Amino acid sequence: MKGESEMKKELNEIGNVFTTDILIIGGGLGGTITAAKVHELNPSAQILLVEKGYYGYTGDSTKAGHGIVMMAPEDDLDTFCEEQVKTNQHGMYLNDQEYMVEYQKDGYTYLQELERLGGKFSHNPDGSFHYHKEFDGKLVSSANLDIDFVNGFAQKALEGGARVLERTYFTDILTKNGKAVGAVGFNIDTTEFCIIRAKAVVMAAADFSATAKDMFFSPATALYAAYEAGGQLRNVEQLLQYDLCLRNTGNYIYGMHWVVFNRLGENLFEKYHCTDFEDIEVALIRGMLKEVADGNGPLYADYSKLPSTSTTEGEGFNQGILMKKRVALSKFIRSLSDGDVLGKPEVSLLARVATRPLRADLEGKTTVDKLWAVGFISMCGTAHGSWVHGDGVGNAARTALRTAASIASEIDQIELEEVDIDQVQKFKDRIYEVYDYTGEKLPYRMIHYLSRLICMPENSVNKTEETMNVVLEDLADLRAHFSEMICVPKGDGHHLFKAVEARRMIDMLEIMYMTYQARKETRGYHVRGDYTERDDANFTKWICVDKGADGRPVVSFERIPFERYRWKPEVWAK
Repeated sequence: MKGESEMKKELNEIGNVFTTDILIIGGGLGGTITAAKVHELNPSAQILLVEKGYYGYTGDSTKAGHGIVMMAPEDDLDTFCEEQVKTNQHGMYLNDQEYMVEYQKDGYTYLQELERLGGKFSHNPDGSFHYHKEFDGKLVSSANLDIDFVNGFAQKALEGGARVLERTYFTDILTKNGKAVGAVGFNIDTTEFCIIRAKAVVMAAADFSATAKDMFFSPATALYAAYEAGGQLRNVEQLLQYDLCLRNTGNYIYGMHWVVFNRLGENLFEKYHCTDFEDIEVALIRGMLKEVADGNGPLYADYSKLPSTSTTEGEGFNQGILMKKRVALSKFIRSLSDGDVLGKPEVSLLARVATRPLRADLEGKTTVDKLWAVGFISMCGTAHGSWVHGDGVGNAARTALRTAASIASEIDQIELEEVDIDQVQKFKDRIYEVYDYTGEKLPYRMIHYLSRLICMPENSVNKTEETMNVVLEDLADLRAHFSEMICVPKGDGHHLFKAVEARRMIDMLEIMYMTYQARKETRGYHVRGDYTERDDANFTKWICVDKGADGRPVVSFERIPFERYRWKPEVWAK
């Protein structure tokens, strides 16, 4: 065993070394709230955040976080949770019901805690929180946020003494004897290698969203690093979404899927017997594809068919937008045009193939000792903690508060472990070896190729065993010839991290398609063209993925403990 001083000397020769108590990977909402709350609970704990962008201005909340989901006093917890288990397309009995109920029980008291930590919400004249239902029938409420919601927490974390490494791209988790002991990465601007020693690591990065055209595209780097460190993945296969977008620009138009018409004037939401006003159902996705194939295109959204307001008390919202204002805007736009080009824009579908499967418990603990996780990276890994549309911000905030309480209470008892020098060198070599690759294409070309490949209907909403085998063969071929296909200009930090993302995209997509094949049914947002029905008798169980002894993914099934759960599928009772 090397002495501490000798190990430090060797590390300093390899890269720039940092030491901290708590390392947080990701400076978005989840990471900043974790840092701010840990400081409040344990002011002496040293915190270091690693952020590839600019601190306080990254993450989902800065892109589309118009509101936060909360259980209002008049909302019924049991009714809501029952809907999540039985009918929500992210659930369908694959929920961890114990996690789900505990996650939602906080009501809106956690909003008060967030506001005290620096968050800003809308208030009524009497000082109470202003909240609303986004549309009729929604069983949970939403509160509006300040547009710079994350900044208050970021400032609080800095005031507490947290350090931030901006423009630093994280690549790998350091482990020792099964424990997370730090991480490595590099500065994007200088390409300098960074080594971070830590008593504990918190993964506050995003999910893996593989759709490059999507504004929510996020790489697989953090997720795969957690898996490679020994983190178990659960429900890898449970996230395929299609969103409605403008055909000419690809921009989203949320909340319009129930007023989509074909050229014959038929409402497709009604034609294909849809009922979900919140998310686009598989029936509508396949219906829209069929209409175009049958020559009934183009498809368009008719703004004038939207109701002017909700029948619920208050203004009436849909996806955070006042309906009567949207209709008024539609009328104004149409008044400027001779036809319906603007008032009835042509629409299409944009696939979002993603996964959020890092397994974590209510305290945010993963299956790796001293490794915690918050936010989207572990949403499905917690077996869908009551996901509804608009809960991205809420998920980051709630999981951060719980994880902060857990880690703050334990960090003083955790020792700073030694770092494996050979592992550090291995990770460094793997990052920079791309400078010697002999291909002609920049890494982003491979990322865009993979994105188009997996978003094709035959590989997503209509995927079959045959088409998935083709995808897996393509992924294997790309991995085998990776060094011959791409090139990275020396000293170019941007394309250096894009090379990491391309390689990890191949690795993570392979795991995803392996689990797609394992679940031989259609259930919620896991859809197949060759197994079109839900099979409760054989597949009401979790699919887990672990790294095998040879480094290859091992897919297994885990029994869901329905004997402890309130809501059970009919087949279980039989």
